[in-house]
Amino acid sequence: MIAVTYAMPEEKPRGEIPDNVLLIQTGIGKVLAVSQVAAHLRDTPIEMIVSVGFCGGLNGTPQGALVQADTTEQWDLYLNDLDIPLGHGYAMHCPLKLPEIPLASVPSPVRGTLISGDRFVDRTVHVSPHAVAVDMETAALALLARELSIPFVTVREVSDIADGPQEKTHQMFLEYIQEKGPAYSDAVRELAARGPEGIALPEQSP
Repeated sequence: MIAVTYAMPEEKPRGEIPDNVLLIQTGIGKVLAVSQVAAHLRDTPIEMIVSVGFCGGLNGTPQGALVQADTTEQWDLYLNDLDIPLGHGYAMHCPLKLPEIPLASVPSPVRGTLISGDRFVDRTVHVSPHAVAVDMETAALALLARELSIPFVTVREVSDIADGPQEKTHQMFLEYIQEKGPAYSDAVRELAARGPEGIALPEQSP
């Protein structure tokens, strides 16, 4: 079974959902995301996790773009000393590499680092000079998948510009989504058809 996670009802993929897909609406934030997936793991063998939903664009990533992160990390974790290890073999901020999966349904994705945290980001909150987008669930879900050796892929649609002006307000974007549906819906079907076969777990830095 392939678990497709999303936080809010508006983020649910549209259209026909393949039989091998388990849709999990987690709620917002890393704690709910991980706890909801863990609850399903008690009863359902999950062979792959696909995290979808909206995200905030950073450092030039435009509204409406599809982001396929190749790295994810936590931005709101602070221990006052970058030399303090997190434990369990993970470095500060839990940076993780993700598999780079080419998708016909996402011909021109924005690739780069997707950062996750439990606070909203705006121009007053400096989080990362290199990240392409920010959300609230991906880094935690990627870590859970890594711990369980489950292939993990994320495809996110930029709903807001987190660090600058934007063409549409968040409400305007949601109204737009209600009409057309999330742009990653076809990617969910493509990933379901592909399955976990051939999606290797990336080598992580020590």
